[in-house]
Amino acid sequence: MNRQAITAILGMAALGVILVACASEATDGQPGGDGKPVDRYRCFNPTFVRNFETAGDDKLIILSDSNQAYELAMAGPCFGLDDSLAIGIRSHTGMGEICDPLDADIIFHDNAMGGRRECRVMTMRHLTGDEAAKYITPRKAAAAAASTGSSSTSSSAHQ
Repeated sequence: MNRQAITAILGMAALGVILVACASEATDGQPGGDGKPVDRYRCFNPTFVRNFETAGDDKLIILSDSNQAYELAMAGPCFGLDDSLAIGIRSHTGMGEICDPLDADIIFHDNAMGGRRECRVMTMRHLTGDEAAKYITPRKAAAAAASTGSSSTSSSAHQ
């Protein structure tokens, strides 16, 4: 074989490897290696967290601006978190999104002891279905209830 033929074959092989790698990465919503669909909301951007709720001193539920709820569990008790009025989420990766639990720390002001505290996130999961229902805002249902409530109020006012 001549040099040009070998170069062409190696180039095609490299292109094939790249295409296979790209196809395996583009699985958003498609079954993953274990056959389960990949959760397109498994990551969140801490810049766009709009609300949080504590579940004791070791667990935090955050709500993103895309109306998704996430449960973050700390490495251990994070005393003062339950009474905190605001939190910060610091990424260890320098990237915008938090995708893995060890990517982040929770930062807050401890009202009882005073001063800034930090707690390491050990587990993170995207809440769905009934678990998320009590935290997310049902936009369509809330709008429908508001319009139904206002029409019943106006009809009772006319009676």
